[in-house]
This record gives sequence, structure tokens and C-alpha cells, in this order.
Amino acid sequence: MRYRIRTVWILLNLVIATIVIGILVLLTGFPDTRKKYVGCMPRWWSKWVLWSSGLEYEVSGLEKLDPGAKYVFVGNHESALDIPVAVACLPYNIVFLAKKELFRIPLFGWGMYAAGMVRVDRQNREKAALSVDRAVRYLKRSCSSVLVYPEGTRSRTGELGRFKKGSFLLAIRTQLPVVPVTIIGSREVLPRNSLRFRRKKIRLIVETPIITRGLTENKRDELLKTTYRVISAVKSGKS
Repeated sequence: MRYRIRTVWILLNLVIATIVIGILVLLTGFPDTRKKYVGCMPRWWSKWVLWSSGLEYEVSGLEKLDPGAKYVFVGNHESALDIPVAVACLPYNIVFLAKKELFRIPLFGWGMYAAGMVRVDRQNREKAALSVDRAVRYLKRSCSSVLVYPEGTRSRTGELGRFKKGSFLLAIRTQLPVVPVTIIGSREVLPRNSLRFRRKKIRLIVETPIITRGLTENKRDELLKTTYRVISAVKSGKS
């Protein structure tokens, strides 16, 4: 019974937070072309949702970052909680690369446009390349950093999956540093295909930025492998 009441409470807050923050985003997002002000609203939403869940979470490694810089944050993906935890913990205006179908949802899609989320078309290689071009142009003119989960989907086993290459091409073309971020414990708190929250602290570990200035696109695979090794080492406790 307590589990059901808690689940209803969390879902109720999720809906209310989405509506309230969504309205603010729609009212302020379109005129805020550089997303300087609307960029903090996803953080408000994330903290509201996490507060309602009563979950404990902590971040370490923020001292490695420059508060005034922009980054490409690259993380592992194990749970639906990874996004709100990362956005709540990282004190930056964060946008995502989101599949184009989400932008077609009435109101929700408009809010994504207003918040500066970048539409990605995954249907074929040519359209995917155009999506990267669009993301590069946006990041160069905005005040936002980008958060990417290069596995593409949540891990079913908890093991780190293969990384897709697009986010590393994006980092090289924008010359923004790549910051490996590792979330530990989110899968145990909220497993895939479950609504039952378990009591365990979630940790977000920020590693030293990997500089991309001067790198060319033929270094994309090397950048991917370096980032993968860092996150894999943190997950395994070897870092």
C-alpha cells in the first residue's frame, strides 16, 4: 500500500512539475534565443521530480570544471533517473539531442523547441549528419552545454554498451571539451520497465574534461575510446 501511495505521489508531482515548468518554458523560451535564462528551467524540473521521489543523490568532481565554460557531457545510461539526476547535479544550462518524433507531440514538442533541445533524425546517415550540423550551429551561438548518452538506450544488464560516434563528432566540430560523467546506483533504484523505487543513494561522478581543441574529425574514434575507458573504469571502481 505504501508503495502505491508513493508511486502516485511521484507521478502526480511529475505531471504538475511538467505542466508548471513547461508553461514557463513556453512563455520565455522562444524570445530567449541564446537560452541564457530558460536554460535553468530543466534543472528546476529535475530537482522538483527528485524531491518528490525522496531519493538521495550526490555529485563529486565539479571542482574539475570551469563554471563559465560549455561542455559536451557524456554519460552512461542505466535508468530513467539518469537524466533528472544529471541535470539536477550539473550547474550548467543543459540541452539534449532528442529524436525528431518527440517534437511532434503537441505542447510537449513546442516546449522542447522553446527550451533549445536539438532535433535528431536517425532514419538514415545523411539525415543524421544534418542533425549534427544543426546541433553544431546551435551550440556555437547558445549559452548551453549538451548532455549525451552515446549508448543510445538504457542498459539492460548494467554493463556499459557500445558508444555511438555522433556525440564525439559534435565535440570535435564545436571544439568543446568532453566531460565523462558516470552515474552509479540509478539502475538499482529504478530498474528498466519498473515504477518501483528502491532506497539507495545515486552518485554522479564527474571526471576531468578531455580537451578537443585542435582535434580533427579523424580523431573521433580515439576520443570515443578514451571517454569509454574513463567511464568504464569508474563503473568498475578502478578509477
